[in-house]
Amino acid sequence: MISLESKILVYVAVGAIVAIIGVIAVLPSSGILKTLIPQNANVPTALTSVSADIKPIEIEYGGSSVVSITDRDAVIASKITVSNPNNATVLIETITYEIHANGVLIGHGQYGQTYEGSFQSSYYLPLVPHNSETISNNAQIHNDGNNPVVWTALQKGTAKITISGNVAFATNTMFSGKNFNKDFNFTK
Repeated sequence: MISLESKILVYVAVGAIVAIIGVIAVLPSSGILKTLIPQNANVPTALTSVSADIKPIEIEYGGSSVVSITDRDAVIASKITVSNPNNATVLIETITYEIHANGVLIGHGQYGQTYEGSFQSSYYLPLVPHNSETISNNAQIHNDGNNPVVWTALQKGTAKITISGNVAFATNTMFSGKNFNKDFNFTK
């Protein structure tokens, strides 16, 4: 038979575990850590990403070009440079974009893959503080026959190719994680 003192100790231990889990769950999103943790170079990045305000990443368009083209299909290569202005590492999860030729939407491209709530994507790109990375991505485009003038311009190499889309990035640490999105439009 279990004594009353043993039951009390078990209840106290369970209560302490619940309190610790509650503190871990509440503190990162409450902003309390931002006032408790100083913002300087001696703070580990895991704590910095919890305590820092995250600024949007910066996006630059490096251009697009036709890699190969037939009467039915084309491969369009696009270069996008993403820069991290933050004091914490961010993870570039996906870049999704629309491809325009002479102002006409001709297809879509994507870099990366997002799995909700986990690091299982084999494509996420860690972007360390104050650093940038140029991403080259090929997109397969199919000729639907609706824009023969645009497709001919693509075949001749005279089409102006531009993109617009969205970058999904996150700050995931052992303490917390936040997801962010930033739209871009290089069609103008």
